[in-house]
Amino acid sequence: MFHNFSSHRKTSPSPPAPARLNKSCSECTRRKVKCDGGHPCSSCTYYKVSHLCSYRQRNKRNAVSRSTLEEVSERLRSRTEILEQLFPDTALDELVGKNRDELLDILRNDSVPKLTAGGLVSRPAEDPEVADDSAQVSENGEPTADRQWDESSNQPPVLQAGDDINAINLATDHHRRSYLGVTSISAILRAVFRLCPSAKHRVADQAKRWPENPIQPRSAPFLTGDPNAQIQKEQRCIDFYFENVHPIVPMLDEDDFRTSYSLGQRRDPGWFGLLNMVITIGSIAAGSDTLHEQYYEQARNFVDLDSFGAGNLESLQALCLLGGLYLHYRNAPNMAYSVLGAAHRVAIALGLHRESRRRNTNSTCAQGDMTPTKVNRLETRRRTWWSLLCLDTWASMTLGRPTCGRWEPTTMDTLLPTSITEDDHMAMSLCASVRFCLICNRIQGRFAQFNRLTISEAVAFDNELQAWYASLPLVLRSPTNSPSRLTIAREFMRNRYLNIRLILMRSLILYLAHSRIQKAQLNTEELQIIDTCRVVASEAIDSIALYWTPNRVHVWNSAWYLFQACMVPLLSIVIESSQADPNSESLTSARASLVKALEIFSEMKPWMRASDRGPDIVAAIYEAITGDAEGAGRTPSQDGDSNFFGWYDEQLTFGTELDWGSFLMDDDFQGALFSTQ
Repeated sequence: MFHNFSSHRKTSPSPPAPARLNKSCSECTRRKVKCDGGHPCSSCTYYKVSHLCSYRQRNKRNAVSRSTLEEVSERLRSRTEILEQLFPDTALDELVGKNRDELLDILRNDSVPKLTAGGLVSRPAEDPEVADDSAQVSENGEPTADRQWDESSNQPPVLQAGDDINAINLATDHHRRSYLGVTSISAILRAVFRLCPSAKHRVADQAKRWPENPIQPRSAPFLTGDPNAQIQKEQRCIDFYFENVHPIVPMLDEDDFRTSYSLGQRRDPGWFGLLNMVITIGSIAAGSDTLHEQYYEQARNFVDLDSFGAGNLESLQALCLLGGLYLHYRNAPNMAYSVLGAAHRVAIALGLHRESRRRNTNSTCAQGDMTPTKVNRLETRRRTWWSLLCLDTWASMTLGRPTCGRWEPTTMDTLLPTSITEDDHMAMSLCASVRFCLICNRIQGRFAQFNRLTISEAVAFDNELQAWYASLPLVLRSPTNSPSRLTIAREFMRNRYLNIRLILMRSLILYLAHSRIQKAQLNTEELQIIDTCRVVASEAIDSIALYWTPNRVHVWNSAWYLFQACMVPLLSIVIESSQADPNSESLTSARASLVKALEIFSEMKPWMRASDRGPDIVAAIYEAITGDAEGAGRTPSQDGDSNFFGWYDEQLTFGTELDWGSFLMDDDFQGALFSTQ
């Protein structure tokens, strides 16, 4: 008898059962023959396809219970509803991959338009605390008129001297408004007044002391006198045009233009329109206060609606000078914007946006087969196209308006200007300006969108701008060994470069100011943006102080960009005065920059326009927010007999209801400005 002890022995756990395999290999299953289950099986060995013998492993089915499925579905549905409430106008797929800051920026954007059934754009109801400049009710509750403006030459001089684009009508002209945005001077001033309400009243009081009408009465026409004297004046203006203005927008063939003028054989309206516009702008460069009025009246006889019915290169060039330069000088920025838009259509109708395939594929060889006259004509067409693009871009840098297809690589292939001679600095300057404007074109397109510009986007644009400036030839960056003709063009280029960097950073500071975020709550990126903006503003002021020249065209440009740069230290003082030590380094630096700017304005006074009120505005706000009447006293308007008139129109009294608009900032803040370049 034997006793079985197996039940008391400890045995190791049996290995898991191998996954069940199909009885037949895949090849035998395909052939529908019997398989013995070998590896390889006998059938695959017989047919010499052993490498195809494999067995499919059966997967265990995971059955999900009905309750589990309903629970997961409900959880997904609730999360989807939450996301749709947070991002009502954004597809969920577009949120994938965005970081926290980008998602927060989308959350803040509550003004994206929606398409109704009728195809019209509608906006969600806005919080009154973030009302934008398009509001139709004034801060006093009084309804205002629709957007409109009247910049025609039929208006009295006091109205010609003021425009809403530059915010110089902010206190006096509540019914004439154009499209304004976060890049505008108006946005800065509204933010300043919102953060420091007492500054608004202080500026209004100061405005009462400013001269009422600095515009001098027009002198009697003198173009009907001695013909020889008239020819001498015209030749002088033409010389000043090609010396001071042509390097900025070198779209004319100087030799051909001078030859046509000296021969006097051309009688077509396009030529006369261009000739009178050249003399008009040249008279400004020559320092005349009234001569440009006379020649502008003559130019209007040829540059009119009929000029659009007879498109030619000369008429287009006249439109470029009119909308890109002269109307800004006359403080008619909206009219200038419209004229340049029409000029763009004319240029496309003339085919300047495209070149023949042969020229585009091998430009050097193609030009080698042409006569010098044809080469010059081709180059003039290119330079006219790119000059128009540059003028439109420069004039719209702070407008916040869509670019309207200004440059589309998919439909436009015009080559960049090429040097006709070895020392063709005009082509070099225009090529540099074009590359700059192509960057600005994308920046302007981004600002025109409804959602806010993010910090990462601003930094990327800024890095691209810095790389562009670093790549410029030394003659375009340094006055050393630079041709005299490039002086104004070079300084224009530097001013615009620093200004677009300011606009990028300044808009982000306005967003921070709108959010009422304390400095201690800012992250590293936001603090870096503020510091960079201050540094660039200081650099812009120092650069203008160092390189401005006593020339009316140069001063006109420099004074405008100096006015732009002053907005940053003004805003910095207002923001930090209540948060920081009044003797802090940043506030001290801001005050020093403003005092320096006011001194520069005073030195520029003899070459400034009578309607330039930027110095008065800066001085009044500086005194209002710092109480430094002595520093503000350096403004030109208080130095004897000045030709500036202020922000206030004596036809209105401060007892009337003036519409200062909403001083609250918003990411869809409508506005912008550029009346002077």
